[in-house]
Amino acid sequence: MKRIVYADYMRVIGILCVISVHLCGNYISQTPLFSNLWYQGTIFYSLTRSGVLLFILVSGLLLLDRPQSIDNIPHRIERVMVPFIFWLFIFYVKVVYFDHTLNATSTYEFITQFIYCIINPDMISIEFWYIYMIIGLYLMLPIIQKWISKTDEREIKYFLILWFAILLLNYFNTHIMILNYVNLFTGYLGYFILGYYLNKKDNKYTNSFLLGVFLYILGTLMVLFSILIPTWMTGQVNLEFVGYLHLAPSSVFKAIGMFLILKNISYNKLFGSKTETINNFMLKFADITFGLYLIHVIIPIQDIFNIHTSPFINIPICLIIIIILTYILLNIMNKIPILKRFTGMKY
Repeated sequence: MKRIVYADYMRVIGILCVISVHLCGNYISQTPLFSNLWYQGTIFYSLTRSGVLLFILVSGLLLLDRPQSIDNIPHRIERVMVPFIFWLFIFYVKVVYFDHTLNATSTYEFITQFIYCIINPDMISIEFWYIYMIIGLYLMLPIIQKWISKTDEREIKYFLILWFAILLLNYFNTHIMILNYVNLFTGYLGYFILGYYLNKKDNKYTNSFLLGVFLYILGTLMVLFSILIPTWMTGQVNLEFVGYLHLAPSSVFKAIGMFLILKNISYNKLFGSKTETINNFMLKFADITFGLYLIHVIIPIQDIFNIHTSPFINIPICLIIIIILTYILLNIMNKIPILKRFTGMKY
């Protein structure tokens, strides 16, 4: 398949945003409410939230554009689950024997509790929800791709319009009975199909860099004020309106906005003679994003995280350290045959 350059950029920007959001939580929850650092953390959080959606959009644009066989499902799930279970076990050992946030007083309890963690990884880290969501999409992939290949643009738009309408109704907690029976049009499947549609559609809107900037700014402001207004009103941190994970209108606008920005930006004008070098760097960086997603929660970032420093300084420093450590570790593992399959990198 021909390389889609901006897909690599989306994966890189996506993982940087994911890690940044996790770090931002410290500013929102641990700095004095309405202090300068609290506001900075909230702004940084609003800028970087929804990065994980870029991974789903990339998966949709890459996977729905070519035939998908049911026979490939086991291999595709294995490529996700093998490194995930490996790093989940490492993390599990950390929380049991070092952090002591879970207890295991016997071998039997240690093993059974780890099995429960595989079934429900939220027991030790909420960040792992993405793994089971993407596996759910992989299970549906052959059927969805066959529909995509046979359908026309009108039907795809019909699906996306219904998906967004139902997303709105659910977000505003609208109690309409029909919402209980339209599950096909809910959840992250919409982003999966949206990624394919935005990549294939060729018109003045999908080819507009400025529209992307507008939607990204709009979505960011919506996230920001969905935190600020309830918090101002109640006098305590209120994340109720960003508590829908990524199934909120602001997340849709931000995801589409970043997609259009990265799709339509002129990399040759931006980087000039360095374009090919930077594109190749992004290709290599994109290859470690899954491993980076799995490993970053294990790194003891609290040892270098300075909550008394502006997040606009502190978080980029932490990102650089996390990326360097992960890159070195994954590339060492990639040279050891028995460990290669746990890196999440292509082999």
